[in-house]
Amino acid sequence: MKALIIGGTGPTGPFVVEGLVQRGYEPVILHRGTHEVPFVEPFEHIHADPHFGEPVAEALQGRTFDLVIASYGRLRLLVDTLATTTDRLITIGGTVYGKTEWSKPADESAARALTHKIVQRVQETEEFLRESHAAEKFNLTHFRYPNLYGPRQLAPREWSIIRRLLDGRREIPVMDGGLTLESRAYVENAAHAVLLGVDDAESSAGAFYNVADELTPTDAQRAEAIAAAMELDVRLVNYPREAAAPAYFWGVGRNLEYMGQEGPPPTHHKLLDISKMKTELGYRDVVPFEEAVRRTVDWYLENPLERGGSEEEKIGDPFDYEGEDAFREALGGFLGKTASLPLKGVVFQHSYEHPKAPASGAANN
Repeated sequence: MKALIIGGTGPTGPFVVEGLVQRGYEPVILHRGTHEVPFVEPFEHIHADPHFGEPVAEALQGRTFDLVIASYGRLRLLVDTLATTTDRLITIGGTVYGKTEWSKPADESAARALTHKIVQRVQETEEFLRESHAAEKFNLTHFRYPNLYGPRQLAPREWSIIRRLLDGRREIPVMDGGLTLESRAYVENAAHAVLLGVDDAESSAGAFYNVADELTPTDAQRAEAIAAAMELDVRLVNYPREAAAPAYFWGVGRNLEYMGQEGPPPTHHKLLDISKMKTELGYRDVVPFEEAVRRTVDWYLENPLERGGSEEEKIGDPFDYEGEDAFREALGGFLGKTASLPLKGVVFQHSYEHPKAPASGAANN
């Protein structure tokens, strides 16, 4: 059996390819050739730009595959070519839901925030994929990836914490207590979800699935877990959202509809409902959170981003320690001033009585 992987050189690629080999597939990898990563060397790989239909059609002319996994490129431009290339297509896109009511986890039917043109394109592509499956061009399954974390990740947000700790910083800025919850997926867990779709073409036929880890820690817990993996202690410095410039990096890439805007990023939760994937495909995390963080930290300790390099610039974090120190001192002054302001305090007490003896005159039952 032959499987074509379009993309495949990114964060989840090694795990998807390894899983296909274990299942008896012979992988063929189609990518632009920009990054010749070592793990693809044993396999045939084709150079063509999947952002455009014509070069892919030319590269695949006359070839057929038992399975195609399209994890990169403009899917809506590839459908006609892939319809003559395979009967079984698995596609991977993003999760770009709008803000849900009461911070309810978004299931696969939740509305998109269509104010951003990229989100509009995502919606249009998914509708086109649904129509193509309904027209029986192929058996389609679509997976919606959240922000990933782990080795080889583009603009890894974890690097903001790791670099600060490597640079001797022991205070990590957070917004609104670092209490924001964002559903994310460790790269091996995301790949596992896709491979479950490979295993069950019947149940997943025509289905669209949210992908995320089962456990969703807060931003603060993620920072503390990274520090624990590096065997270091940290203190979280909390800023209200309106004055949290040192902690803006937490919002980079989280809200696509917010891209290009100024001011503090949103701190509302970004939660995904993955019950459909768990029920229909039997998904469970193959790498638990603490182990996933440790592997992520180990990777970036061995493969650090170049300080000030192009990859680090994509994170959007200036690592302005002098500015962070000034903010922290201003915060300390504000907290010191509020401590001396007169205000009747709140009394923390239990709402139920806890008598130590029976009330006098109580009736005997």
